[in-house]
Amino acid sequence: MVRVFLALAFLGSLGLAEQARLELSGKARLERPDQTVQTYTRSGGPALVLNLEAGDRLCITAGKGRLLYGVRAFALEARGAACFEVARPKSFWQNLVASCQDIGVCKKQAEVAFIKEAKSRGTEGSVPVLYVPTDYSLETLYLVVATAQTLRVLDSQQELAQIEVGREGFAVSSALLKRATRLEALNRSGVVVYAAPVRWVHFATEVTVESPLEAALALWLTGQIGYAPAAYSYLLAAGNTDLAHILQAQMHQEFRGTYR
Repeated sequence: MVRVFLALAFLGSLGLAEQARLELSGKARLERPDQTVQTYTRSGGPALVLNLEAGDRLCITAGKGRLLYGVRAFALEARGAACFEVARPKSFWQNLVASCQDIGVCKKQAEVAFIKEAKSRGTEGSVPVLYVPTDYSLETLYLVVATAQTLRVLDSQQELAQIEVGREGFAVSSALLKRATRLEALNRSGVVVYAAPVRWVHFATEVTVESPLEAALALWLTGQIGYAPAAYSYLLAAGNTDLAHILQAQMHQEFRGTYR
């Protein structure tokens, strides 16, 4: 049985079952479900306290934070597990799983899984970060970047590995990703066509998934294209090639540019 524990707070049909609260000593970036972004800084003195709501995704970009969820506490740091995401209601998950019993309906769901309101290129947040759940259970993650031939896996400025593109995209081992802080994808001419951080995200949901397909669906609920490679990889593992190709096309469109 595959368990998905994403530092997501569990939501009942009436909202958050537990209070999600961050104590920040550093810098953080908070993305709301409507794609609005807020940044916070606390450089000294008592920690800055932030309350999170359903669908919020918060990442530590410098320093550290302590995320309190009920009686549990999660340590967040810019290196390592930097992010925490608050789950949507459990009913969303149940409805999605039910709708995907029909493959035709599920394909339509996949087509809009990571579609978000259009933003102009070059603005903060328009280039996808690679988000990886801390409980990602596969040995390999596949990333698709249009026109890219080589992927550089970096820890700060140190190159950990170079990977050549394969049939399903760039195959990056999970063990290697855990050491990485950034990825750069280059075309045949050596021009960087995609560059962005790698961020591991805690989820702590009471949803239990029974298969790689359901693990992919759990990531669809975020609506964040940065989770598409993990969802795509789960679909490949499940043998759901039709659904995987839909996400592959979305990644071709979205994974480009340099995150700053």
